[in-house]
Amino acid sequence: MAPLGHYPGTSAGPGTGLDPSAAQALAALVVNVADAVYAVDHAGRVLYANPAALAILGYEEHELLGRLSHATIHHTRPDGTPFPEAECPLLRPRTTGEIIRVEEDWFIRHDGTHVPVSYSSAPVPGPDGPAAVVVFRDTTALRAAQTQVREAAAEQAAERARAEELRASRARIVAATLQERRRLGRDLHDGAQQHLVNVSIALQLAAAASPEPDTAALIAHALDETQLAIADLRELAAGLLPSVLVHRGLRGAIETLTARAPLPVSLELIDERFDPQLEAAAYFFVAEALTNVAKHSGATAASVRLARESDELLAEVADDGRGGADPLRGTGLRGLGDRLAALDGTLEIDRPGGGGTRLRARLPARPPEQRPITPAAA
Repeated sequence: MAPLGHYPGTSAGPGTGLDPSAAQALAALVVNVADAVYAVDHAGRVLYANPAALAILGYEEHELLGRLSHATIHHTRPDGTPFPEAECPLLRPRTTGEIIRVEEDWFIRHDGTHVPVSYSSAPVPGPDGPAAVVVFRDTTALRAAQTQVREAAAEQAAERARAEELRASRARIVAATLQERRRLGRDLHDGAQQHLVNVSIALQLAAAASPEPDTAALIAHALDETQLAIADLRELAAGLLPSVLVHRGLRGAIETLTARAPLPVSLELIDERFDPQLEAAAYFFVAEALTNVAKHSGATAASVRLARESDELLAEVADDGRGGADPLRGTGLRGLGDRLAALDGTLEIDRPGGGGTRLRARLPARPPEQRPITPAAA
C-alpha cells in the first residue's frame, strides 16, 4: 500500500499543519481504524482504501486503486436496476462541498454481491481538484439485529393479540352463560312454575268441592307434592340466577344466601352495584365457597366479606374448619379460579397456621355502565 501522504488531505506538505511524525500517526490511525476509509479523486477514481475497506469490498489493493468508484462499487441497486451516477450521493461532495451522511445503502463487492452499508462522504482538496473521503461500515450484523428486534416485537404483539382474543373469548362465554341463566330462570318462572301454580289452584278448588274423604285426601297429597315441586323449581331458578341479585345487587343476594346457610355466617358487605357479570361471578364464588365449607371443612362458623380495594372488587370467604384446601387435589377450586380468570380476576387461598381456610376472589371493579352485556355476546 502506498504511503497515505500521497492521497488527498493526508500529505504532510506545506499548509497542512502536520509535521512528519504527525503524518505518520495519522497514516497509522487510518490504516488500523475499524471503519472503512475510501478516497476518490476529482474524476471519481479510487485513490485509497484502507484494510477495512478492502475487506468489506473483497478487493486486493491493486485490483481497486485507479478504478472509477461508481462503476465499481455503486452502479446497481440490490433489485438489479441500474443506479445512475447522477443520482449517487456518494461522490456528490466533490462538486457541492457538502458532507453527505447515508444510514442505509448498498455497495457492490468484488464477487458481485451487495453489502449493506452506512457511510459519510466529505469533500477534501486534491492535487488535481476537489476530491472526497468516504468512511463506511458494513451494517449486515446491525440489520440482522434490527430484524431480530422487529421479529421479536411482532411476535410479542401477536402474543398480546392472542392473549387479548383469549380473554375476550372467555369474557364472551361468561356473558353468554349469564344471559342463558337469565333466560332459563325466566322460562322456569313463566312456564313450568306457572303451570304448577295453576295445577295447585285447581287442586285446592277440587279439594273444596269434593264430598268424599278418600278423594279429598288424595287431592291433598297431590297438592302437597305440587307445592314441593314449585319450591324445587324456585330453588332451581334461584341457583341459575337469583332475582334478588338482579334487583338488589350483591349485598342483598348474599344476605339472602347466608340466611339459609347450615352454619352461622358473619357478614361485612359493601352496598355498591357492579357490572352484572362481576356480580354474578362474585355471588357464585361465595355460594360455592360456602357450600364447600359446609360439606368438607368441618367448620362451626364462616364469614363473608365484600369490599372495594382500589379498582378491585374483593370477595372473601373464611371458615374455622380443618383447612387443607388445595386446588391440585380437586376440580372445585380450579373451576372457581378459571371462572374468575375469565373476567380478569384471580383466586387466592390462605391457610392460616391455626387452621381454617380463607378464599379470596379479586375482580376488576367495573361499574355497570362500562361493560354491559350486549346481544352479540348473548
